[in-house]
Amino acid sequence: MKADRLSLFLALCCVALGTPAWAQSAAAAASASQAAPTRAPQPGDEIIVPSSTQIPLQLQSALSSRTAYVGEPVYCQTLYPVTINDRMVIPVGSFIKGTITQAVRPGHIKGKARIGLRFDSLTLPNGVTKPISGVLAGFAGNGKQNFKRQEGQIIGEGTKGRDAETVLVSGAEGAGIGSVAGISGGHSGAGAAAGGTAGALGGLVYVLATRGKEIVLPTGTDFQLETTRPITFYRYQVEPTPDPDGPAFPKRDPGPGM
Repeated sequence: MKADRLSLFLALCCVALGTPAWAQSAAAAASASQAAPTRAPQPGDEIIVPSSTQIPLQLQSALSSRTAYVGEPVYCQTLYPVTINDRMVIPVGSFIKGTITQAVRPGHIKGKARIGLRFDSLTLPNGVTKPISGVLAGFAGNGKQNFKRQEGQIIGEGTKGRDAETVLVSGAEGAGIGSVAGISGGHSGAGAAAGGTAGALGGLVYVLATRGKEIVLPTGTDFQLETTRPITFYRYQVEPTPDPDGPAFPKRDPGPGM
């Protein structure tokens, strides 16, 4: 009603004042807004990306279990388009934002590093943004890391073999040093035993003082996202918007004398 009264008032002003340009423009805009309401999307306009869709991604922000924290944002881009009924819906280069759900550093004695991920939002190159529910279904690590698909967890390397080797090597080195000292003192057997014990103890102290292998995922690491809920788009969100000015043609040089 207010818009109708405004249009009537502007029309009367145009008659009384000789129809100035600003009044004509305002009246035309008010009439257009009443005559052409925005059409709500219809059910047939929907394009649905089903759940369990696999989307390959590339990590755009490096991750490390040394510095990662729960709630930290993770940024990726899609590597391959997603199409529905021969229509491209999610093009290459779309942006995916994720979140760290678990960040555990390796322990000193036992316990491996862990990083958990989920994916929360999708932004198309045209700016359309959708909330999504996605899990990490795979990743290209260094071949020594493990992965729990059900929990979306990357698990770091174990260090049991390395720790045992450290203790053994330290014990052997200590035994060698002890043998030399024992020979010079006339007690080679006792010196070797004492040196081996001291060396093994030193190796154990070193193992207890150091952590296991950290998880390091550099920029460019490949991920595999799997959707756990459908993603609904409307046709106008995924179809290119035509340029109202029409196609742009290159300017021609008129040449001399033109």
